[in-house]
Amino acid sequence: MKLRSTIAPIPPGALDLAGEAVRRRRTLQRAALERLGAAGYEEIIPPTFEYAEVFVRAAGAADLADRLIRFFDLDGKLLALRYDFTASVARLAATKLADRPTPLRLCYSGAVFRQDPERANGGGRPREILQVGAELLGDATGAADVEVLRLALELVRRASPQEYQVNLGHVGALAPALDALPPEQRTRVRRLIDRKDAAGLATAAPGSLTELPFIIGRREALDRAQRVAPDARAAIDRLREIDAALADEERRHVVYDFGEVRGLDYYTGMHFEIFVTGAGSAVGAGGRYDDLIGRFGRPLPAVGLALDLDGLAEATP
Repeated sequence: MKLRSTIAPIPPGALDLAGEAVRRRRTLQRAALERLGAAGYEEIIPPTFEYAEVFVRAAGAADLADRLIRFFDLDGKLLALRYDFTASVARLAATKLADRPTPLRLCYSGAVFRQDPERANGGGRPREILQVGAELLGDATGAADVEVLRLALELVRRASPQEYQVNLGHVGALAPALDALPPEQRTRVRRLIDRKDAAGLATAAPGSLTELPFIIGRREALDRAQRVAPDARAAIDRLREIDAALADEERRHVVYDFGEVRGLDYYTGMHFEIFVTGAGSAVGAGGRYDDLIGRFGRPLPAVGLALDLDGLAEATP
């Protein structure tokens, strides 16, 4: 008679991998870290858990606390499993690496832990995600943006997807029009942009916001955006600078997207998402976040990327 196990199943959203699933992720992880190391990025291993306040401070949002997996230490202090690597990188740059000259190039790999309080039944996004990523700290130039974007393109290409695309935008494109709205109206308009609700935007936000969020395309999209939003010239010029620096093969995989509002509270400049054939959602993201590290006492411009190894492994051979 076969006995049933009395061990409870794993918590919803946790990783439980074996065999080929492990092999594929480790192959991607090793290849990414080797490439980042060759590019001069020093590998770091931040703690799996930090004081919860580290992640809340990095995010600049109190509502992040509900998405942390938290627990109390024996001394009564509130800890949290690693929500993302960037917060730990910021803390490290401002403390242990405070005497290091800039620019700093750091890379990492490991699991991050997140929960959606609206999906407590275990549906939706996983609560444990394997990542690999890199951060370039102390360089505010367009060349730094190009370096990180190029690395993202190369890391995905090396995973051998059937096809891949980077949707690239800039916070400064939508910011002038959003900032001109009354504060109480901005949240609603951002939701309308996220839903691509043209009718709602025509009523709630006349002007460039009725057209700019729907501009997506190759190099010609930059010209269209400039005509629609002349007050966003600095942001569009930065995207032109990036575009001019890319090789033709790299540019073939880049689409300019002026309708992305998720992450506007985090990023301060260019930002991107990475999509591959076979994955239902983005398998990577990145961008410039010049305000974050200063929250830990060492103001530094910064730009980085992170890849979702689980999504990439499931979508590629």
